[in-house]
Amino acid sequence: MRFFILLALLGLSAVSAALAQTTAQRLVRYRYYEANPDSLRRVLATQRTDTARLRLLQHLGDGDNFASPAEERAEHGELARLAHRLRRPEAPAYRLYAAGLTLAEAKAPPAQQLDTARAALAAFDRLGRPAPGVLDLIGGLLGLLEPPEARRAFYQAKAAYYRRREMPQNLYVCYRMLGGYYTSRGDYNQGISYILRAADQGRAYNRYHQFNELGVAGSYYAEWGNPAKALHYLRQGLALQHALPHLNGYTWDAYPNWAIAQAYRQLGDYPAALRHANLSMVDTPTDTTRSYAALVPRVQAYGRVVKSAVLLDLGRVAEAGPLLAYAQHLADSLHLGLKNPSLRYMELDATWARYYAARGEPARAETAWLAAYGQARATKVVPLRLAYLRALADFYAQQGQTAPAGRYARTALALSDSLGARQGAFHVAQYEAEQATEAQNARIAALRETQLLEAARARRQRLLLGVTLAGLALLAGLGFVLWRSNRLKQRANDQLNRLHAAVTAQKGELEAQRDQLDASLTDLRATQAQLIQKEKMASLGELTAGIAHEIQNPLNFVNNFSEVSAELCEEARELLAATSLPAPEKEELTELLADLGQNQAKISQHGQRAAGIVRGMLEHSRTSAGERAPTDLNRLCEEYLRLAYQGLRVKDNSFHPELTTDLAPDLPLVSVVSGDVGRVLLNLFSNAFYAVQQRQQTGEDGYRPTVSLTTARVNGHVKIRVGDNGTGMSEAVQAKIFQPFFTTKPTGEGTGLGLSLSHDIIAQGHGGSLTVDSQEGQGTTIHVGLPLSGPA
Repeated sequence: MRFFILLALLGLSAVSAALAQTTAQRLVRYRYYEANPDSLRRVLATQRTDTARLRLLQHLGDGDNFASPAEERAEHGELARLAHRLRRPEAPAYRLYAAGLTLAEAKAPPAQQLDTARAALAAFDRLGRPAPGVLDLIGGLLGLLEPPEARRAFYQAKAAYYRRREMPQNLYVCYRMLGGYYTSRGDYNQGISYILRAADQGRAYNRYHQFNELGVAGSYYAEWGNPAKALHYLRQGLALQHALPHLNGYTWDAYPNWAIAQAYRQLGDYPAALRHANLSMVDTPTDTTRSYAALVPRVQAYGRVVKSAVLLDLGRVAEAGPLLAYAQHLADSLHLGLKNPSLRYMELDATWARYYAARGEPARAETAWLAAYGQARATKVVPLRLAYLRALADFYAQQGQTAPAGRYARTALALSDSLGARQGAFHVAQYEAEQATEAQNARIAALRETQLLEAARARRQRLLLGVTLAGLALLAGLGFVLWRSNRLKQRANDQLNRLHAAVTAQKGELEAQRDQLDASLTDLRATQAQLIQKEKMASLGELTAGIAHEIQNPLNFVNNFSEVSAELCEEARELLAATSLPAPEKEELTELLADLGQNQAKISQHGQRAAGIVRGMLEHSRTSAGERAPTDLNRLCEEYLRLAYQGLRVKDNSFHPELTTDLAPDLPLVSVVSGDVGRVLLNLFSNAFYAVQQRQQTGEDGYRPTVSLTTARVNGHVKIRVGDNGTGMSEAVQAKIFQPFFTTKPTGEGTGLGLSLSHDIIAQGHGGSLTVDSQEGQGTTIHVGLPLSGPA
């Protein structure tokens, strides 16, 4: 049974949390209540679609828009028209509200205004839409037409209705109106309770309303005679106000500072009271076109009355006179009395009475006290009425007039007794006690729920313990059986392990033999491939050598006879010069002999080039007979770099490339044929110098020809890198550079056998590698790799 109760409580908690979350999510929609109305109006001016303008006008109408009466009527009129045009269900309600504002501006009879406002509120209620502005309008009209009790009954009924509908905007207005009613009747207990409820409602949708009501609660506590509570709520309200974004217009610091000054007066801290009285007078409006601008002179009058009261407390009577005179001027011009809209009670007459009494003018003080009491009775402000009765009794007693003093004292005592039944002994609002009780009940409920959870957890733990003990007993029996069988298995496993070890060892030996055979087979295949390649190259060399020898003999005859023919042509020119032939014939023969000589020279030139190609083919096919010997590659590289550089300087002494070397200091000796490797290095350096010289001849700005040499030891090899920042090669050229007879040099400047021969010397003769890395227009790097252990 307890288990089901626990489930029910958990279910209710989940439902409550879901409902609370739903309410919180729903109230997020109303955060525009805190939007700056001036910002909303600027956005409204840019909107052209009916839907967008309707939405913004609704936001302005629902919040504190600080509009002038004409501006408010115009905005609600457009709102009603747009809702009607868009066929929105709110159209009748907005139309009635706009009509009520029009009647108010036209100063129509209050009864007609009240009927229209009630009809608008009923329309909004049917739609479930908040209408705080309509409720405020009805409150003012009820105050004109009906007794205060009727106003209280109206707002109490509406508050009950809106609590069921969960409408915090309307509840806020109802609680605020009820708080004002009860405090005006002297029932601060009920009044402050309703104001704190209003602050709680404001927290849900508009924190500006929350800090306003916290300030009101503080001012009521000050009037009630609990300055500590007053300062608590006033400071809380000011802190919240300063944490919120500032709205244009009046800053509203005056209201809490008035109440703080009154609280400090009650505590006897008059310097602090004067400081806050001064703070209440520093606010100035930033926009005189809005409705709050009309409050500024009223606020100035009220602030001077408060400051005058503090100055009288301090005995600074002379300073209070000008302030009271100016406040009286404002009150007369604005028709301000004791009780005024949007302000708390302005005790101007009572402060005058204190001022005259301090100056020793009892007649004028009496007149002022009587005027103050008359206003309190007329406006039915019970707390001030009681205070003024006591002040009159004290005043007449000081004047020695016992009859009026006794009469006012008895009236004050009777009024005080009627109020005492409704006030708490400690001057703390009942709502705070209710809130504390609710919090205590919530803590008790949480503790009970925790106890239920702990009890359920204890039952689960006991059940788990019983099951665990039974399981342990079962496991103990099974453990013995398993131990017995395990002993038998261990013996069998020992034998299997010994057998497995033997099999594993034999498997390892077989795998090692297999790996050796694989390695041997791989070496054999590599050796076979090298032998086949060598045989192919040897056959190609023999064929090349045979062809070269066959070509060389007739090529020698061509070269020899071309030289002889050139000499004969020279002798014929000499003989022709000695003969006496006619000039035209002699000149023609001379030209023919010159052309014949040039032809013989070209034959000789190309014959010599062909002879060079034949010599290169013979060198390419000739098997090196050099012996390998340990060689210092750093020294060999530097020697052939200098040799190639000197050869270049002999051809062109104006060319000065930059040479950079980075030689490994700990490079070991490598077994190579130094002559063959030197030929390779000389060819690589010559190609690098040729590439940088060609790029320099292009006239590129800022170009500095550079040839680099680097040696290093990497993974059992010696790496030689010859780099340049010359013309570079394309990918298509890089694919062909090691082919015989391929060259990129102009005709007559290269045979195309240099890199091919170098590749054969390095790859075949020494078992190394020769690769190229080049980017066209950037440069080239040739990588030479030689094994430290020599070729396989």
